[in-house]
Amino acid sequence: MVIPGYDLDDLDENLRERIDEKKLDDVLDDEDRARLDAGESLLDVLDDDDLDRVTA
Repeated sequence: MVIPGYDLDDLDENLRERIDEKKLDDVLDDEDRARLDAGESLLDVLDDDDLDRVTA
């Protein structure tokens, strides 16, 4: 059973809504951007430090 707000797709969508695209560009390298473009979630691509920077 999926709990709303804890589904990885929900978390990824919520994160995308909260972050500034410019901040995201500042932390992503070409490899990370390619992973996102290939369909991986932000939660898979960004580490804890990156998440802190883009949500600050």
